[in-house]
Amino acid sequence: MLIGLPVAVFAFVVFYKIVLVPDGSTKLAWTAPTETENDEPLDDLAGYTIHCWAAETQFTNTVDIDDPETTSYVLEGLEPGTYNCAVSAVNADGSVSALSNVAAKTVQ
Repeated sequence: MLIGLPVAVFAFVVFYKIVLVPDGSTKLAWTAPTETENDEPLDDLAGYTIHCWAAETQFTNTVDIDDPETTSYVLEGLEPGTYNCAVSAVNADGSVSALSNVAAKTVQ
């Protein structure tokens, strides 16, 4: 669930890789933000939320990652179809950034 953001919000998290892994899985990877949108150092990054959805199957899923050092995740057990995924950053007080760019992957 996205919540209202304070004036100093996170910079965008950017996906740099989405890789199909065997057995209906996909590996997501992103670059951690280092600054807020106000160009101030981001010193209270607490983790991320991964958002994935597939319109044709009504699949929707979020995964909370409570470790700011983690910059990849394998989403497993996906049925065939095209999935869209994005990441948001979460700071220590629970504020959530805007979504990253959306990456799409087709699972066969």
